[in-house]
Amino acid sequence: MPSLTLPPAGTLTPIGESDPLRFYYKPLIGRIFRARIDLGLSLLGSRYRRILEVGYGSGLLIPTLSSIADEVHGVDLEPEPAGLRTILEELGARAIDLKQSDVQELPYQDAYFDAVVAFSIFEHLKPDQLGRAILEVARVLDSAGTLLIGCPAVHQAMNAAFAAIGFSGIEHHHFSSVVDVLTAAKPHFDLERRATLPRPLDWLVPLGWAPYTAVLLRKR
Repeated sequence: MPSLTLPPAGTLTPIGESDPLRFYYKPLIGRIFRARIDLGLSLLGSRYRRILEVGYGSGLLIPTLSSIADEVHGVDLEPEPAGLRTILEELGARAIDLKQSDVQELPYQDAYFDAVVAFSIFEHLKPDQLGRAILEVARVLDSAGTLLIGCPAVHQAMNAAFAAIGFSGIEHHHFSSVVDVLTAAKPHFDLERRATLPRPLDWLVPLGWAPYTAVLLRKR
């Protein structure tokens, strides 16, 4: 399974103040940020035809995804950072296509992808948005395609943890827990695998209470 390949510091450009890019390079917090990505990547298979990353941001994950996919596509609410494709090609990522779009209305034909990846995206959606996003992802996935979602816990302890590292007021941005995601996905997907960070909490605490949870869903 792949693990996150971190580009050299300063290579990529954050897309705004809320972009967590800088945290990946910090000594202690960086280990946690990288571990949550590796947690999700550990659930993926070995090779894909087309992968879509929802919320690609600075492009941090794209070189890693390109190592396991023939094509990597990305959508984000924010405009594509200037020069990003050239930088990604220099990092070894090829066959890249990036678009500015909302996950609730993806600019792709039906059954176009065999995998969709979304780290720390779906918690930002409110219940009505969550249902539309899941339905849209199901539409662009081919038969038996997989959806990898990573979500932080959504509760007061995590709000305090985010505030401690500089994300105060996160409760005004995080609306849906991984339980909410799975409930919305149930009509369209089966839960295939899950993992939590820290790993020992996987089956020791209720789903959604561990600091970070990754789930791999398979389209019915």
